[in-house]
Amino acid sequence: MKKIIIIVLLILIPVISHSQIKQRSMKQNVYVGIGFKLIWLTDPQASDAYPFFQLSGGDFLKEIDGIIGITLNEQYGFEFSPGYLYSNALNNDGYYYDSETERRFYVPTQSRFYTIPLNAKFKYYPFAKNYSSSFSKMYFGIGAGPMYINEEITGQIYSDEGQNFIGNRSASDNFWTGNYEIMIGTGNFSKIGFGFEVSYRFVPLPHDVKNNPLITSLSTNFNSINLTGNILFSF
Repeated sequence: MKKIIIIVLLILIPVISHSQIKQRSMKQNVYVGIGFKLIWLTDPQASDAYPFFQLSGGDFLKEIDGIIGITLNEQYGFEFSPGYLYSNALNNDGYYYDSETERRFYVPTQSRFYTIPLNAKFKYYPFAKNYSSSFSKMYFGIGAGPMYINEEITGQIYSDEGQNFIGNRSASDNFWTGNYEIMIGTGNFSKIGFGFEVSYRFVPLPHDVKNNPLITSLSTNFNSINLTGNILFSF
């Protein structure tokens, strides 16, 4: 009788173990969260106007992101992540732009700039099944979606840098464009988890020079390097 019990246990233990591993591998995880993103624009014209850190204001260029996501089979993640970036930074050094008739120098005195990206993301966790690895929560990802951009600016016009004041001018524009991301990061999916991510975002601009001093008219892109910290809540 003891031999039979031992044989049955020897059969059941691997089966139960395999079943638990399989059940774990098929696990789904739904989560929501919020992300705080620091933005470093890589286009020189854009970064001069909206710097990573504005010394006079003592503030970083940042974006707040919402996160709604799900992981499947522990290795594949899908997210929807709307964001909001806002800045009223000023390039007090001024810059040149082409007016209707000739080249002018513009010194901003007031600005308002914001973007609303609406991105869908896919994440792949290549080491997720290696539970003992310190890289088990690391992922690579891509993202894409539409982005709304709004820019308003007021400033003074000069014939040249600091010379011959001509007058004041305001300009504004808003439009939709696409944006694309590549990313690498890590995330912890406990009830309350944390994540960190480094990404590069591509934001092409129309570059349709409209004889105005808007940075979105003068820059070819609003590409950026981003550093993000996330707080995640799993269900």
